[in-house]
Amino acid sequence: MAVYYFTICTLTGLGFVLTEKQKHAKTTVLYLSVVFALLTFLASFRYAIGFDYFAYRNIFEMTSNLSFNDILYYYGYEPLFFVLCALFHLCGLSFQSLITSVSIFVILAAMWFIFRYSKLPWMSVYLYITLQFFAYDMNLMRQAIGVSFFLLAYPYLEHQKPLPYTILLFVGGLFHNSLWFMFPLYFLLPKKFSCKSAACLALITGCGYLFFDPLFLLIKPFLPEKYAIYQDSYFWNSNSWEYLVLPALYCLLIFLFRKRIKNLRRRTIYLNSAIFYFLIHLFITKHFILERFAIYPFVFSLTAIPEIVASYRSAGRSSAKHPRMLQKYDCMILLFLAFGGAFFLFAAQKGFHHVYPYVSLLDQSRSMPVGN
Repeated sequence: MAVYYFTICTLTGLGFVLTEKQKHAKTTVLYLSVVFALLTFLASFRYAIGFDYFAYRNIFEMTSNLSFNDILYYYGYEPLFFVLCALFHLCGLSFQSLITSVSIFVILAAMWFIFRYSKLPWMSVYLYITLQFFAYDMNLMRQAIGVSFFLLAYPYLEHQKPLPYTILLFVGGLFHNSLWFMFPLYFLLPKKFSCKSAACLALITGCGYLFFDPLFLLIKPFLPEKYAIYQDSYFWNSNSWEYLVLPALYCLLIFLFRKRIKNLRRRTIYLNSAIFYFLIHLFITKHFILERFAIYPFVFSLTAIPEIVASYRSAGRSSAKHPRMLQKYDCMILLFLAFGGAFFLFAAQKGFHHVYPYVSLLDQSRSMPVGN
């Protein structure tokens, strides 16, 4: 665990020193470049952590015996990851090279998103680690690629440009189909809910929760086989209600401070994303596999929280009550640092994504017997 604590403290402290006083593009790029390099190194240097580590290694080894025609025939529903593995084999590259390349892509996409949209890059980096996005990237590689495509599609969601949004989600879904289920967010996230529509959403959620299993049986024949078989697997188990506490708290915090987000469209997107994140987590108390869909709306926490916090700094600089507003700014920093810290400690204690504690390739080599 020391690796994670050191990384969190070092990157957060460095970012605070370099980017807190004033956001200069060059300084921010330098800082995020350091973050990118360190996180990519940690993700690439890992060994046997992440629930799906060996499953991905098996996929990688299996593709060495498959032609591109075989891949399209057997895995046509999600071909691009298998094609990527086959290309690495053709180039004589190892599984560790694949891990490195995927890590470069997903972390670079996150750093681009933070650079372009975050009001406090150092806090976004802190949240990227503590709210488990980094852990997610190290466990679920294919879906992490899907999340990266979702981040790249965000400008087109915000500005309502359906064609590039659709193209990015389609391509990302060829790595992991879960991204295709997020297409309706294009219409739902920017929609300002009235009391009537909110009541309808609550009613649909309640009915969906109560009758989820019979409804699933109705749509099961239309789902890809890999989703249909979840009903007979370990993934169909439920999580306890304690897993709902932090999502509920996040949703409450965004709701309480929503008016600090001045851009009305972003305010609506961030608030709705928090609501949908909570609602998806509600359903994991029935079947925890559904948690995988929560990552998509939750990813906006990387910019929603910093925008709320930064609004107090901006108000302090322009207000006659300068010291008082800056005191509120400090309090908001502490509040959301505490939220991120609580999230991280809960995740580590529960063993989220099987990445705690960190295990490196050096640990692997030390554990191997030495020949005579």
